[in-house]
Amino acid sequence: MPKNILIQSKPLLAIIISVFFISGCSSVTDARKQKMPIMQTYYSGDIETAATDLSQKSEDREDSGDELMWLLEAGTSSFIAGDYDTSLLFFEKSERLIANFDERAKLNARAAGAEVGSAITNPNALPYKGMYLDRVMLNAYKALNYLALKKPNSAQVEIRRMREAQKKVVQLFADEIRNSEEEINAQALKNQEKSTSLGGENANIPFSEIIKNPKINEAYSTSARKSNVLYASLANPFISYLSALGYLMENNYGEALVDFRNLYKMNPNSSLTQRSYVSAANKIGSQIPEELISVKPYPYSLNNKIAYVIFFNGRAPALKQEKFQILFPYVGYTGLAYPQYEYFPSLLSGLDVGYSYHGVNQLTMTEQVSDFDAIMSQEYHDKLPAMITRLVISTLTKEIASYAIVEASRQAGGSYGHIGALIATGVYKYMFNTADTRGWETLPQEVQAAHVPIPDDGIIKINPIGAPVTLKTEIKIKPETNIAIVFVRGLSTNKLIYKLIEL
Repeated sequence: MPKNILIQSKPLLAIIISVFFISGCSSVTDARKQKMPIMQTYYSGDIETAATDLSQKSEDREDSGDELMWLLEAGTSSFIAGDYDTSLLFFEKSERLIANFDERAKLNARAAGAEVGSAITNPNALPYKGMYLDRVMLNAYKALNYLALKKPNSAQVEIRRMREAQKKVVQLFADEIRNSEEEINAQALKNQEKSTSLGGENANIPFSEIIKNPKINEAYSTSARKSNVLYASLANPFISYLSALGYLMENNYGEALVDFRNLYKMNPNSSLTQRSYVSAANKIGSQIPEELISVKPYPYSLNNKIAYVIFFNGRAPALKQEKFQILFPYVGYTGLAYPQYEYFPSLLSGLDVGYSYHGVNQLTMTEQVSDFDAIMSQEYHDKLPAMITRLVISTLTKEIASYAIVEASRQAGGSYGHIGALIATGVYKYMFNTADTRGWETLPQEVQAAHVPIPDDGIIKINPIGAPVTLKTEIKIKPETNIAIVFVRGLSTNKLIYKLIEL
């Protein structure tokens, strides 16, 4: 290669190499592809191997932009594997990282450097800070860990933190949307000024034009369709449910009623929600809504000699990389990589829960408490306009810079310099056109639940609805147990993991 090609290419290549090491592997190979082999292991039911692999990954990616993502996955897999202390360590480290992100000033040197990295490469150059659902579920998993370790007081601390996190995310999300709009407008103005100086015309493309692209329109429409308007802004019904259980453990029916009332607003047709609401209201003599007057309360206490069956069913949606074509100034049509949710088929319709009460064999079924497809789709849908607009503006920023470099090289270095600059900028744009597919992939698709009194013989029989009786599992509860939590994780149609927590 002629010497002047190398001279012209060196500065840009140096930037490419340095940004690669700063931003991490997901700037070139998207996170979904990196995690795919481990996720296959996890959902096949080989939890111990998956937990070991994810623990190692979290260590390997320490102090990288992907660290939080790997910690969350490692924390979940360790919990399912029964290694509760290790799970807590991963989640506590995750919590500290998130607190660090929140405390970091928006315009300090570190954040400013990250924004520059994002402009040069892609959103993967910014640290993964988690979805807002992650912040709340993190404390929920910590509470479950402490309950499994028979530390109810510590569990109550996490349940309180979970409640506060749920309240906080609404404001944080509003701030993020506002800040994104301000950043987009500021960068759009800079692009226009630079484009004008190069003799170009209008360089900005609003979302109202981008949404006309069939692929973007499909992503926007699908996420809207999957959302549940009854959940309101970033609400997670499972948080209300677990919060209510926390209050019941403290014999605080008044606060539990508030949670059941909120749960009823989000799941008005659920028999479990209706009966829980009416039972709590009857306990403290609170007024019952007119439409629930005919609903029968449970014929047993909600916090004495009761078993709660909590079913984490299936696989939450995961982001995958897609590309769409858009017409840009200077370069014509360009393919841009963006993340879009892939939704997985429903795993099981529910669980049959059999038990004997007062000498009579009875059967109930789990009911949906929370739809994670809907929760995650709502956040994605609300973020999509800013996400795609930022992506387009970021790409346009690079194209304008690339055009300026190539033109300067052509004028300064002749044909060899021009070719060198074209090669360097082309390689750079190809390498870093990667969607940000980072996410928490070990979350369930939905949470279901059922309440039953602790049986006469202490035996609860659980069978996946429609599955062969060979998959039936018997859970034996000790006579001295007051509150039992039967946690079930459904990973595949024939792989269910059971945990019995006795308080």
